Amino acid sequence: MEKQKSDQLIRDTMKAAGLTDAFIADFITKVDAVRNGETGMVNWEEVGDLDPKTDEISLETIHSSYATDLSLLSKLVVIKLNGGLGTSMGLDKAKSLIPIKDSMSFLAVMSKQIEFIRSEYGVDVPLLFMDSYNTQKDSQKELEKNGFKQTLRTSFLQNKVPRLDAKTFVPIQNKNEKENWCPPGHGDIYFTMVQEGILDELLSKGFEIAFLSNGDNLGATVDPHIVSYLLKEDIHFAMEMTPKTLADKKGGAIYRKTLSGKFIKYELLETAQVPKEHENEFSGLGKFRTFSTNNLWINLRALKERFNQGNFSLSLIVNPKQVDGKPVIQLETAMGSAVGNFSKFKGIIIPRDRFAPVKKTEDYLIRRSDAYVLNSDFSLTMTKERKSAGLGEILVLLDETHYKKIDQFDSLFKEYPSLLYCEELVVSGEILFDVPVALKGKVKFQNLSGGLKTISSLNRKEFQNETISL
Repeated sequence: MEKQKSDQLIRDTMKAAGLTDAFIADFITKVDAVRNGETGMVNWEEVGDLDPKTDEISLETIHSSYATDLSLLSKLVVIKLNGGLGTSMGLDKAKSLIPIKDSMSFLAVMSKQIEFIRSEYGVDVPLLFMDSYNTQKDSQKELEKNGFKQTLRTSFLQNKVPRLDAKTFVPIQNKNEKENWCPPGHGDIYFTMVQEGILDELLSKGFEIAFLSNGDNLGATVDPHIVSYLLKEDIHFAMEMTPKTLADKKGGAIYRKTLSGKFIKYELLETAQVPKEHENEFSGLGKFRTFSTNNLWINLRALKERFNQGNFSLSLIVNPKQVDGKPVIQLETAMGSAVGNFSKFKGIIIPRDRFAPVKKTEDYLIRRSDAYVLNSDFSLTMTKERKSAGLGEILVLLDETHYKKIDQFDSLFKEYPSLLYCEELVVSGEILFDVPVALKGKVKFQNLSGGLKTISSLNRKEFQNETISL
């Protein structure tokens, strides 16, 4: 189909959904890029390493050199990404609504984190959620139920974009209307903040720093020292980064884009942008020492100035999907890729405690277990006992056939095993954890019978460095 007709179909579809002309024009520009051969893949020869001396600073150094300053902390706003439905876990509602610790939902914990900061420092730090059409209503109800209050709005809506036929670039027409649309990626946050007047509203009220993070990462709490550092050193964009482990194969990374050995700008490299022949190098522990946690700090005045300059660009991610067996593409951007618009960047090297996301049921099991604790400031971190034992992140592999979806998971984990001293847990086959047991070291349970087996049938309370067949 010729470009003019496909563009008009895109325009009509998005206009009918209430999307703005400016956003539609931006989306069509992205479609044109793909139509002209843009794949979203990087040129690997341009991927240069960060310089630890000039591009990075440790959180430890920030804590020792920059004291908490309440006058600066009052310039902070916290924004959480809350648009995801948790479809990878089989959810059809906001992931932030499911319980994570002590019967509290993710959203309840996030609100408690902010209330703690307000109480501890006497500063009214606001909390905003970037919701989607699918999450806003239920999430706002949950906030009200928890009694969370502030004068500033608590929510704004991210945009949505049509899924496109991979060959014709026209919006698909599925009977299920929800299948026709997808989120534009969390990079949409900048466009939405400008488009909805949120950026101007925040600046008019004296807010200068925004702390952005994923709603499923309850380790991402307010650190007043970071606020002091950013404002005193005039850092415009900072990404929290943490040392990479084998559990972080898909974590994105900030790099120096270079041409003929000359530094051009900072960029974010996501898994979907890595050429196949370099995937092993990207996921390994050699080239990239750290990965980006998506805990991001941005100077709002600098963001406003950069938008006013025009051509605020984000790296395009072309995400191929299947809808009813037909190939479609989703065009997305990541909020971390905004780093390419700023020269005053710093990577903050953080301990693992500030990164505890839940993307799959394996993560959910780890966070719900006794290996993680909800602290007095409502941060969710690895326990002191586990850290004292020299243990890092647990590697958990659950049989996707039986544990991938949250309802399957809940039906088979009636009792959470103790993972306090567990290094690796592998579960193969359908196994019901119906009694409390302690797992230490590397433990594998396998059920090859094809039927349901129970942990209670083993008549044991502890397993250590062994493979158990049921």
